[in-house]
Amino acid sequence: MQYASFRIVAAIIGAALLSSCQQSIECYLIPSVDKTTDYPNRQPLSTGSLSLAKNEAEHIQLVFKGNEGEKYYIRRSNDNPLIMYSCRQIESVHGFDDALIPIQDGQITLTDSVAKLWLTFRTTDKTQPGRYKEQIEIEGNGKHQNIKIDLQVYDVTLPVTPSIPATFGIIAKNLVDSSSEEETLKNKLEWAELCLDYRMNPYFSTWLANTMRHEASSSPWKWDDPRTLPFLSDKRFNRVAVPYHSLSHDELDSMLQQLKQNDLIKKSYFYLWDEPAYMKEYGLIGQYAKEIHRLMPEAKVLTTFYCGPKDGKYKDNLFSIFDLWRGDTQIYSMSAWALQANEANADTCRSLLKGDEEWWTYVCMGPGEEQPNLLLSMDGYQHRAVLWRSWKERTTGFLYWAVNAYAETDTLAFRKDLPEGDGVLIYPGKYFGCEHPVVSIRMERWRDSMEDYEYLTSLEKKIGRAKCESLFHSIYKTPNEYSKNSSEIEDFRKSVLEILNN
Repeated sequence: MQYASFRIVAAIIGAALLSSCQQSIECYLIPSVDKTTDYPNRQPLSTGSLSLAKNEAEHIQLVFKGNEGEKYYIRRSNDNPLIMYSCRQIESVHGFDDALIPIQDGQITLTDSVAKLWLTFRTTDKTQPGRYKEQIEIEGNGKHQNIKIDLQVYDVTLPVTPSIPATFGIIAKNLVDSSSEEETLKNKLEWAELCLDYRMNPYFSTWLANTMRHEASSSPWKWDDPRTLPFLSDKRFNRVAVPYHSLSHDELDSMLQQLKQNDLIKKSYFYLWDEPAYMKEYGLIGQYAKEIHRLMPEAKVLTTFYCGPKDGKYKDNLFSIFDLWRGDTQIYSMSAWALQANEANADTCRSLLKGDEEWWTYVCMGPGEEQPNLLLSMDGYQHRAVLWRSWKERTTGFLYWAVNAYAETDTLAFRKDLPEGDGVLIYPGKYFGCEHPVVSIRMERWRDSMEDYEYLTSLEKKIGRAKCESLFHSIYKTPNEYSKNSSEIEDFRKSVLEILNN
């Protein structure tokens, strides 16, 4: 018995001596809105903290130094089922750090002298409020480092159903990579589920016959497939796109009746045409819309636009859209570029709405410069501020045209007629040796932006719009003037959580 005790003590001492002999690893913790390439301007750091509501994901970037070819193991030393954890390696796409690659078995091999990792901690609605101690261990090549993350979870719960519709297109033809219909449907479902998990309402998008005539459907399956209605009833959806052009009149009628019977008509919309510019196109949209509304008056049609008509009596009059489309379009989805960073234009748009009409915005190509958008060349603060702008300008929805608009389906080439990264937020996993789709850093930052929107919505309900705007002013003033300081953003979030927690 004494000999066994001696062996245990010796083992403990040996492990301690071995640990003390191991060289520490130079590590840096970088806020999720900042660039990892800025690490040389920071002090090495192995401790950090994050604040979360329930049903929220928060992130921190970890950079550490080593030598090319070295192998390291990264593992979470504690196992807390109430808080989900993931570690992904940041990889470059066309010269920009963007793809987040899952790490297999916690092992990475350095391709240069620096490793860049994206750490995510995620709570559920069952996570108990309180303080949690997280520890991430890095070990390899005789070196070792413990990373300690202090998590503070507040008694505040973000809703499962987003407070604002946020619809994101998935280009169907860019997903077809199998001769098996079932495999193709499985692929579509995986991408749709991934978007839903990121607080996005997906729709499968097709432009018809090389025109801007557009078919959109949120279900991976056909409208009359028995799996469609249960899928569209998922609580994570607050808006669902339904098809029109591919249906006969009788099929359209049958679909509308089923949507109404299943209490889905209120959150359904038809996306019939993309960015019409001429009066003839307005007329065609009107024809389609009238057929829909004769069958179901409360059905909604969404139309996107970035300019007024390019011909006719109201040529180049942006705001004439609201009268020209009245009765045919119920959701006016407008390019944020057309607002020209002028909040007075947003006020004008809202003032022109009537009844239950809605005014959404979207980003596509523009806006540029300092305004919020999701382009690769932009910094993390521009990505993060996309939904800040929506809350400040009181839009009632957000649209993003595509998450997979590659120039070619067999490469990761971007379209040359678009800014880099426009229309691409998710990458096919096969290009990174992964079985499943790979999300981008920009997609994570967008979800953070949506979670900030939920903070603001809850805060507004509790203290009123005026007081909420006053607090929000500390990080956002206009589309050209908002915080680019991670500490200021975190201070704002904590102050909101403190108010909502009490």
